[in-house]
Amino acid sequence: MDRLKKIAKNLDSKDDLSEFREKFILPEDKIYLDGNSLGVLAKDTIDDINHTIKEEWGNNLISSWNRSWIILPRIVSRKLASIIKSNEDEVYVGSSTSINLFKLIKSILQSNKSINNITTDNLNFPSDKYICELIAKDFKIDFNFLDYGNDLIADIEKLKEFIIEKRGIIVLSHVAYKCSYRYPIKEINKFCRNNNAIVIWDLSHSIGAVNIDVDLSQVDYAVGCTYKYLNGGPGSPAFIYVREQELRKLKSPIRGWFSHDKPFEYSDEYKESNSIEKFSNGTPHILSLSTLKTSLDITIEATTDLLNIKSVKLFDYFVSIYTDELKKLNFKLLTPIDKSKRGSHIAISHKEAWRISKCLINPIDNDKLSIVIDFRPKNIIRIALTPLYTSFEDIYSVSKRLINIVNEEEYKQKDYSIEGVT
Repeated sequence: MDRLKKIAKNLDSKDDLSEFREKFILPEDKIYLDGNSLGVLAKDTIDDINHTIKEEWGNNLISSWNRSWIILPRIVSRKLASIIKSNEDEVYVGSSTSINLFKLIKSILQSNKSINNITTDNLNFPSDKYICELIAKDFKIDFNFLDYGNDLIADIEKLKEFIIEKRGIIVLSHVAYKCSYRYPIKEINKFCRNNNAIVIWDLSHSIGAVNIDVDLSQVDYAVGCTYKYLNGGPGSPAFIYVREQELRKLKSPIRGWFSHDKPFEYSDEYKESNSIEKFSNGTPHILSLSTLKTSLDITIEATTDLLNIKSVKLFDYFVSIYTDELKKLNFKLLTPIDKSKRGSHIAISHKEAWRISKCLINPIDNDKLSIVIDFRPKNIIRIALTPLYTSFEDIYSVSKRLINIVNEEEYKQKDYSIEGVT
């Protein structure tokens, strides 16, 4: 392991993104590898929030709407648009991922009465499935659930057969939340377009770590969150993307104040905005939006091209340790080796994954650093590779702890109880 530690130090010394680590508040008493659930706090975000609270809210009060708050959603939306390489008028930041998915599916169905089914698969996040089921029930159309079995990797040919058979709307996660499998997004988009089907992508587990080009990939519809690799903070607003030529066809299912074409005329008659603002609803969540000004700028400065390159290098370094050490300890790598088929987190399984996770987070020996990962049933340990601040030495440290926990049977001192967020 000493040799591997030296390799980690050498890789860190050559890391083009190492300076970005200094832009974040990283806890001194732990190694944080849970960025695919919640990113860490950017230092300058504190100043942004303090300014919003103390100056804009505290001193300027209502005048802050005209001075800065009214345009804040558009400012943030333009920043996010640049990250996914879309036109700035195709992205709206606000609401949650589930609400945005709900609005998007309903608006598509209302504009196209011939659609008779909605499909998702077993790699998608459960809440996306809940939304699809509910809308299918409300519209009295079929809900389909495509199950690939236990491999946690999509069978693309089976998916294509299903698309041909069902057509309709299909909702997929660009990167699967459990195993980090990544769909061939451009291939699926083209196939759906050629077979009279509509695909909506959930980009939550890819944006900010995987290079996304919605124009080049011919994406028509997408949603996603900003609190993972984009480091927007707990509950930071999600986004909705609609390609411009598709936007004209849609009407939002929620007639909100800010989706009105001229909200400050206070008209009794609703006239929907012709822009992406039609998916805005009520008053923007200013405090949550203010966290994104800095965090998105950091991602833009780093560029998703370089973030993607570093993610690949971090993964490859882990695989070298997995091959030499972890595999013989009965860990199984679930994430695809092919860099084009994976996102930016590592998924490994072990029959004692839960108790091992508890040892990582809360070591028996208080002298050992806490290493924050997350657990997903069944028996999956997720390690986030957040290229902005994850170091190669972090990957070395978590690998060494995994080896020691199993070799020393430390996990036997933990029980199987599950409490709180995991």
